Amino acid sequence: MESRIWTVGRFPAGVWSGGGSSNAPDYSECEVYLIPAESLDRAKKKAQAIRARLVKKGATLPSQLEPYKAS
Repeated sequence: MESRIWTVGRFPAGVWSGGGSSNAPDYSECEVYLIPAESLDRAKKKAQAIRARLVKKGATLPSQLEPYKAS
């Protein structure tokens, strides 16, 4: 299966969602992650792992204006 860049968002209530554009109004209050993966489910899991590392480090979490871009 071919990899593509997925937009994954985490809403303030803790719900994870994905798909669409990172500029979509739905993601205005979300943490936004741009993740290369074969499927949306894998992209969500990768984004959750990235977020856990950022929280552990005490780093600033991404936003719609400054999404996290995984390579």
